[in-house]
Amino acid sequence: MSISDLSGYCCGVQWEKQEWIYAIVCQNETLYLPEQEFHPTNVLEKSTVSSPAFELGDIVEVDFGEQPTRRIIQGIFSLKDNWLYGVEWHSPILEEVSAQSRTIWLADVDLVNVSV
Repeated sequence: MSISDLSGYCCGVQWEKQEWIYAIVCQNETLYLPEQEFHPTNVLEKSTVSSPAFELGDIVEVDFGEQPTRRIIQGIFSLKDNWLYGVEWHSPILEEVSAQSRTIWLADVDLVNVSV
């Protein structure tokens, strides 16, 4: 981290407020930081985590109601050996009506890949 000698590892990333936010596990806590607040070490360690079913930018169908809605994967997060995928739960063209996040985190079983 830029303000200390702490180290951690990245377990996810999401697009929020026009920038990438990284989920960094440090001392058994998950910190959500923009790139300016940490320094990558480029030290890689072997991991046994499975590969995610989807990648950032993949177009998927989500069943939010009567008809499935197409959304873009805007975040990926690993939680206890499971992958979660961030998609907007309502259209980005709607006006912001509250401070509540527009991102919902779903498992791969809730999403269908759409070939474009």
